[in-house]
Amino acid sequence: MSKLIKIALIIGALAAVSVYLYVFHKPHKNTLNLKPEYIVSAEQLFNDFDLNEEEANAKYLGKIVQVEGKIVKIKKISQSYEISLFDEIFGVTCLIDSVYAVQQTKEIEQLNNGNSVKIKGQCNGYLGDVKLDRCIIAK
Repeated sequence: MSKLIKIALIIGALAAVSVYLYVFHKPHKNTLNLKPEYIVSAEQLFNDFDLNEEEANAKYLGKIVQVEGKIVKIKKISQSYEISLFDEIFGVTCLIDSVYAVQQTKEIEQLNNGNSVKIKGQCNGYLGDVKLDRCIIAK
């Protein structure tokens, strides 16, 4: 009986390690190659969350969204960039991480406050701003 318990524990431990590796170490989707599920203005995306966060979460959360809007702030954080659209206080915040920033250096260097831009990224919800991660400058 003790052999059976040891085998069960070993199988359980291997299963737990497998699940951990699959969930926490799987590669992210490459935003460059994905078509957006929604194309919307930054103002509309923000208003959707502001009016009914539960409905907006059901529609956009975890999805690839392309937003278009006026740049109100560009902030460089180490090798990444945070671009705010629509409004300086409330709006849509897009994070272009270092991997995508290196691939789009020329496009990012041409951005200025007041410019209109299209950005594609994964919607991660509403925390005062609508947050998009793994963003790229859309063409």
